[in-house]
Amino acid sequence: MASILDKYGIKEVADVMFYELDKEGAPSAPVLYLDTLKVSTIEQSAETVDATGGKSNVKLLTWDTNKELTLTLEDALFSAKSLGIMFGGVAKDNTATGQEVLKTVRATDINVSTAQGEGDYAIFQIKGQDYYIATAKCTYFVYADGAAVPSPVATADWTTKNFDFVTFDLLDCATSAIDVNAANKSAVKQGIEINISAEFNDNTYYITGDTYARNANSGKDEFLQFIIPKGKVSAEDVSLTMEADGDPATFSMTVNCLKAKDGSMLKLVKYELDSTQSSSGEYNKGVASVLDKYNNTDEHAEWSTVLKGGAAASKATSSLTEGNPE
Repeated sequence: MASILDKYGIKEVADVMFYELDKEGAPSAPVLYLDTLKVSTIEQSAETVDATGGKSNVKLLTWDTNKELTLTLEDALFSAKSLGIMFGGVAKDNTATGQEVLKTVRATDINVSTAQGEGDYAIFQIKGQDYYIATAKCTYFVYADGAAVPSPVATADWTTKNFDFVTFDLLDCATSAIDVNAANKSAVKQGIEINISAEFNDNTYYITGDTYARNANSGKDEFLQFIIPKGKVSAEDVSLTMEADGDPATFSMTVNCLKAKDGSMLKLVKYELDSTQSSSGEYNKGVASVLDKYNNTDEHAEWSTVLKGGAAASKATSSLTEGNPE
């Protein structure tokens, strides 16, 4: 049992895992792992309602209401899955079917020595690499005098570049002249599309965060985990910053902690592993074994005891209160 006199310090970010929720509200498959976070912050807010009266209309009683718990995550890196969750979109791998990417190149950006019409294809460059595109698959535009919008050009001469812009789909481009008209020879190797529609996704998950708390007496780090049984990723105030100056962009998401069916919104668990079972104990095998026991109805009662800090390999105690976590 932890003493109420024990003190700890926190100076480390958490590694955070998102799990799908099954029909019973229990964690199932892991869907997102964040181990490059810069900030992982849990904040609580609430409102108070006061009963006032008597001389000077002083406060007599106060009620706390409208409790809100919020998890804020700021990541140094992003993945297709994390961006999809941030924006409430659906990530799709288009590698097999081909990823469409519209590209427009200015005539002045094309190297005259290489961007020449050669039969039925033309050559252009992206980051110093030559790519080939059939001229029939290009659309050319030119600005007339005083025109606000360019108009299409019926025929374009790549030698004299009598156009201002050329537009094409990278899906139609190839890396060699031999492949320019061949099937399945697109220059696009991989394509992942994150489709963000007008509709909102559920985006509700079981979330855990693992970090360390340093013991003030020993100076050693001990395990600390926060658990959000039901967290809804907020669709508010999501941004994707692209700028030339300053620090690299970071990627933030906000999670609203909802009330789970057992009434909890957040659990803070400080624990230590039993060294006698760390090498062979079945409860120290990691997330997979934990989920297997949680989802196994034959062993559910036993795992519930483990989760609540019972007779198991992990000695789970609350970092804030005496006794075991609920």
